[in-house]
Amino acid sequence: MPSDDGYGEERPDRELRSDFLRGQMRHWMDQVVAAGRTRELFELEMWLRAFERFFRIKNQPLSEREAKHLALRNWSEELRLVDNVARRAVQLCTAILTEDQVNLTRFDKYVEGYLKKDDAVDPYVEKLLRQASPEAGLTLLRDALEDLHVLLTDLVRLSRIPYATFTAVGRLLYREIRRSYLLALLIDRKFKPIHDRISNPAVSAIIRGIPDAGARRQAAKIFLELFRLLHYLEFADPEKVSEEDLKNTVLVFALITSETRLLLAYIERRVLRNVDPESRLHEIYDSFVYSLPFEMKKVISTELVDISVARQPDIVRARVENSHGILKDCFQQSLVQFAQVFDPLVQGRDIFEDFTAKFEQSVELREQLARLVHVVREFQAHRDDTTAAEMKEAISRFYDTDMKYLMYRDWSGFELFFIEILKCPSLSALLQISHRFETFLSTLHREVQKRSILQNTGLGSDDDEPTEEVLVPEG
Repeated sequence: MPSDDGYGEERPDRELRSDFLRGQMRHWMDQVVAAGRTRELFELEMWLRAFERFFRIKNQPLSEREAKHLALRNWSEELRLVDNVARRAVQLCTAILTEDQVNLTRFDKYVEGYLKKDDAVDPYVEKLLRQASPEAGLTLLRDALEDLHVLLTDLVRLSRIPYATFTAVGRLLYREIRRSYLLALLIDRKFKPIHDRISNPAVSAIIRGIPDAGARRQAAKIFLELFRLLHYLEFADPEKVSEEDLKNTVLVFALITSETRLLLAYIERRVLRNVDPESRLHEIYDSFVYSLPFEMKKVISTELVDISVARQPDIVRARVENSHGILKDCFQQSLVQFAQVFDPLVQGRDIFEDFTAKFEQSVELREQLARLVHVVREFQAHRDDTTAAEMKEAISRFYDTDMKYLMYRDWSGFELFFIEILKCPSLSALLQISHRFETFLSTLHREVQKRSILQNTGLGSDDDEPTEEVLVPEG
């Protein structure tokens, strides 16, 4: 008798096939874990997801003007980044496949290629297509990405690549990635025990302590999403990414932008409707929906705009560092605030090892900038050699000990003032420079004060300016 779902009696067979394939995937992942290739598998999965999101315009770091004139834009630099990541994905596929599998694949390819007839389909590819295994899917993907690299190497040499070509490459890549049902399963089933375990004791205890099963599942999903976003950010950390690969992180930021939008849509459409509007939980969910888009906009619509065509390494590094810092602080702070809804006693340091260090560094930086402004103002008030020497000594001390805590993009600006002030020969000239320097320092102080890790700490507000009361400790 046909079932009510419209699929008749075929559904049990399809479910059995799906169960079989999922079993294959689980077995293969166990092998990957045993081979110590868990990180490579996560990175590969991340890049495959990033490919799919990068070709969607809303995830591209474009100015408003560029977004309105897509057909006029040259997309060669974006495809160059795709080529870079495709080559990285080839390396990851090779690393995940065992040495025996790689050697067997090479031998099969040689034999099949030697024996094939000119009028026949490539028997090596035909054989792989018939094999419904993760290894076959990974081998096919690696070959497809190698072919794509050959095409893109020539394509990016053109003086101009139109938008239609850019999107066509995206569609081809999408089809190749999803040619294997098992690889599609790898991408679509986001949370996997080998990657997405909440190992932090404080967060695990919080989740287990939520009495309502539905609320517990929703909270667990949001914790997992935030931890995964932070995991993605590790691959965009300028301290870990080589200089020549920094631009490739644009694909990571495109993925994070898309995943954050999906998370917020889930909260808004599925979670908020089931939460008491007067509760603290509703308040924190509502704050995510309201505030996270602002942080994403800072990154995708300001910091990363035109980064693909930037030629100066310092500019690229500064923008990536700033984007990484904005999002890491945002996601860590969101996760801590979310945990505190369920356990008000939990602190940032209970969840993130570097949370206390970052907080203390930001507090110290803010205080040292305020003291430096005070020293500059002292010189402006007295205009003598003594206060000039004290100002130069304070600037040198900040340069040696505290400048490293500024955003990378601000280093060069501080260094220019530092050199100009140390070499200044007269008090009158030094006075003129000091006024510009004071404005620069006050701007830095405001920017540090806005860091999310310093919010809601009772240690000042966004509008704080360096004042005598702030600058001079009592006693």
